[in-house]
Amino acid sequence: MNRKMSRKNTLLAAAVFFIALFLLGGLTPASANEDDWDNLTVTLGLESSIVSKDGYSLEALKFDGYGMVWVQVLKNDIVLGDAVLENNSSNWCYMDSENVRLKAYNVTDQRSLPMFGSLFSPKAEIIFETKRNVEDNVILELDLEEDKDEYFLGDEVIVDMELRNTGLVKAEKINLELDSDGLLVRKGCPEKIMLDKGSKKSCELRFRFPEKIKETYFVKVNVNWEDLSGEHSFSKTVEIDVDEPLTIYKNAGSEGFSGSPVYVTLSVKNTQDREVNVRLLDLLPATFSAVNNTSSEAVNNTSSESEGLNSNSSSCLSWEFVLAPEEKKTFSYCIKSGQLGAHRVPQAHAYSNLCGQPYTKSSDSENIITIYKNISYSPYSNESLTEVTLKSGADLTAYIDGNGYALMDIWVKNDALDASIFIPEGSRLLDSKKEPLKAITITKADQPPLPGTLYLMGKYYYGLEPEGAEINPYVRFSMGLDSSIRGNFPSIYSYDEDASTWTLVNSTPSENRISARITNFSVYAALAEPPAGVKLHVNLVPP
Repeated sequence: MNRKMSRKNTLLAAAVFFIALFLLGGLTPASANEDDWDNLTVTLGLESSIVSKDGYSLEALKFDGYGMVWVQVLKNDIVLGDAVLENNSSNWCYMDSENVRLKAYNVTDQRSLPMFGSLFSPKAEIIFETKRNVEDNVILELDLEEDKDEYFLGDEVIVDMELRNTGLVKAEKINLELDSDGLLVRKGCPEKIMLDKGSKKSCELRFRFPEKIKETYFVKVNVNWEDLSGEHSFSKTVEIDVDEPLTIYKNAGSEGFSGSPVYVTLSVKNTQDREVNVRLLDLLPATFSAVNNTSSEAVNNTSSESEGLNSNSSSCLSWEFVLAPEEKKTFSYCIKSGQLGAHRVPQAHAYSNLCGQPYTKSSDSENIITIYKNISYSPYSNESLTEVTLKSGADLTAYIDGNGYALMDIWVKNDALDASIFIPEGSRLLDSKKEPLKAITITKADQPPLPGTLYLMGKYYYGLEPEGAEINPYVRFSMGLDSSIRGNFPSIYSYDEDASTWTLVNSTPSENRISARITNFSVYAALAEPPAGVKLHVNLVPP
């Protein structure tokens, strides 16, 4: 009988315990979304016993020394209430209509201190949280960035997308819509995402060009979401530009004589990875006419299409041809005029149709041909002419072959600046685009900064152009010296603009001139160190 009563009492006690837990859980405020709270962990002691946050103040009133602290909460200096918090509390203590909650994380207990624990300064580490305003909304930012400024048709277009949640609450339902403007989507963006506060989502959008193209595309991403204030949306757009399919160059001789031929060269290259139909149109300068033996020549021609020169009028020349991917064609012809003076050379125009999109490309050169009074003229011959002297900036194309090699010894001079460049026969001169050099210019350059140990002994600072020219094996640059300056032996130095440094070049002085072999074009000058001072020491010896 006693055993049955004991069993009933045990069951009754267990039932009462679970009911109490249920009621206690009902009385404990339900924890809302953790994103709804701003938290602060503070340490309070006897000396620093108060802290403020969001208009609330928390003050430690008393420590019992055995793991408990008595605290008080105020709002605008009005006491809201007090509570006793215990070391390592597991439950929150709520105040002010559940807008403030506290939890003791670590309170000093002298029983866990060493034997001199009575000499202690108690402290309490407390988690102090305040509820955010429920009207805080989602704030999103979107960035789109393409990987290139311009694209060839065979390129893959990559757009980096980054969506950030810069608000104080979680964004649970974000819808993304992608508008590719006709580009073929290989990898798009996710349609739905969720972002915690302060988090971001990054991805790569990948596209290909369709068969029929246009000059510009606009990739657009629309962002839609909802929060407590309603529905919101915005969009971001990035522009995708298609590179023009052709490059075109035109070069004409800078001077000639009345009735004598002047040579013009045209070059057209297909820069895309698709075949292009091209119509090349070139206008002659006013008062000029084509020489009867004008012909066209295609360089590196791999196309089976026919081509030719059509002289439909006395002032217009045209060619029609097909360019394979990366193919280049070069044409040349002769013109003449009896009108003296300077004549502007019109730009050449190339018309093409690529994937249904018409393109027009013009040459960027604007040459001037100067026609002088007729004099006795003898055609160029390698057998009789072994050296030529040209002015700075004069056309070199008649004296350099198609691979950039000098056909004879060439002098380029600027008499006004007392400087010259000697190009030995067989030297190779290429510009930055690996094309034969068309001209060399010697100019007066602005004075770069000089170190304190050097001063100018030449007449000027010289700028040699074009920059980026490739010279093999060398050319010899010569300049005059300022005879009024006396000092140490001068040397030629080259200036590196990127590094702002002067570099000594192996030089050969000769009376009032100095020269050096150079392999690149930049700024050059004849510099020297100041003359060393001489001190005379005299010892007087008595007779």
